[in-house]
Amino acid sequence: MKIKRTILIAFVTIFSVSLLLTGCFESKAMTTPEVPQVIQEKVAPIQEEEEKRFSYLDQLPNERVKAYERFVSDKDVRYLQSFSPEEILLVYFHSVAGADEDVIYALTYDNGVLPDLEVFRKEYRENLARRETEYALEFRYYDSIKPYEGTVKENEIGMAITVGVGSFTATNVYSLKKENNVWKMNIYHLMEPVKSKTKK
Repeated sequence: MKIKRTILIAFVTIFSVSLLLTGCFESKAMTTPEVPQVIQEKVAPIQEEEEKRFSYLDQLPNERVKAYERFVSDKDVRYLQSFSPEEILLVYFHSVAGADEDVIYALTYDNGVLPDLEVFRKEYRENLARRETEYALEFRYYDSIKPYEGTVKENEIGMAITVGVGSFTATNVYSLKKENNVWKMNIYHLMEPVKSKTKK
C-alpha cells in the first residue's frame, strides 16, 4: 500500500510538474510580443505659402503693369503716355520703395533744371531718398489717391494720397506736371531746402 501510495504521489507530482511546465511554456508563447512592422513614411515638409509683399504696381490694371515693364526695359517714357496722374504716383512710389533711381529720374519733371543722372542720383540720395522711402512705406495701405482741391489745371495737378489708422489720418500732396504728354513728378525742387540746410 505504501508503494502504491508512493507511486501515486510520484505520478501526481510528475503530472503536476508537467502541467506546470506546459502552462509556463504556453504562457510564455502567448505573451511573447510580436515584432511590430515598421512602416517608413516620407514626411514631406509643409511648404508655407510665401507671403507676397505689397507692391504699388498691384494697384494698377494689367495693361498698365505691362506698359510699365516695357518702359523699364526699353528706357522709353512714351510707354507711360496713357497713365493718369494717380497711376504715375503709384509707379513713383513703387520706384522709391525699390530704390530704382533710374526710374525716379525718368519720372521727374525736368523744366530745364534737372541735372544729369549721376548728379541727380547723388542729390536724391543725400536730400530726398530717406524721406520719400518713409512715405512709400507709410502710404502703402493708402485709403485714396485723388486730385487735391483747387490744383487741377490743364498740364498741372496736385494729387493727394491719404492713409488712415484708427483716429490718425495722414495726407501728402504731390505736384505732377505734363511733359511730352507724360505726367511727371514735380519733386526736384523738394531737394533745395534740404540742400541749403546741409550747406549751412
